Amino acid sequence: MKFLITNDDGFDGPGLAALYQALKPLGDVRVVAPAVCHSAKGHAVNTHSPIRVERRSVDPFGVIEIVDSSPADCVRVGLCGPGGERPDFVVAGINTGANLGVDLFYSGTAAAARESAILGVPALAVSRYLQPGILINWQNLSGHVTAVVRTLISDEHCLESGRFWNVNFPAIDDDHHPGDITFAPQGILSHDIGFRAQPDSGNENVTIMEYTGDFRARGKSGECDVTRLFAGQITATPIDLCTTAPHPSLSKS
Repeated sequence: MKFLITNDDGFDGPGLAALYQALKPLGDVRVVAPAVCHSAKGHAVNTHSPIRVERRSVDPFGVIEIVDSSPADCVRVGLCGPGGERPDFVVAGINTGANLGVDLFYSGTAAAARESAILGVPALAVSRYLQPGILINWQNLSGHVTAVVRTLISDEHCLESGRFWNVNFPAIDDDHHPGDITFAPQGILSHDIGFRAQPDSGNENVTIMEYTGDFRARGKSGECDVTRLFAGQITATPIDLCTTAPHPSLSKS
């Protein structure tokens, strides 16, 4: 089994090293990751200027490719760049923070998995929820990721082309997670969005807007991924590329 892994926290993020350790028991792992953090920058790609790619030996990976661009571009470079070998799976993560519901429209982690699905390679996005006072035990979490990925890449759960798995781990003390996976639909309700406005002392025509939304107060629709993860369950959601809404006009074409 051959894996290509990336993330949106940067090549030196602890989640990428934990993902590497999680996948080593399952096969060969190639790392193509961003030079810096691209968290919450969505599915940005660079098509207007050259992309710098550096090969460097980095512990614990060995030689990796560090890309001066977005997570989606990392997948493009890994799959379509010179000398690129198409893997069996692309895995993005482990993201420091959950990617649930509408987060998938903002998430660089999800964008990497989506780009892989666009290019015809099965993919997974893996994230771990953050909660005050509960630290991440990367070693324990890595072992759980091994088990979850092994399950989701099996013939029983392998998705059709153009889809990817979005996986989230809850915040649990010492990351001693349960062994089962909860399959849940993607939530579609908005975050709790609010702003605190402050005038700019240097320009009366400028207002400084500080985001005040509370992630934990976000909407939960039924038994969606948000509801399930906040209840302490490991969630897995199959994500489709198609975003076309049903409409009577489509039946006429």
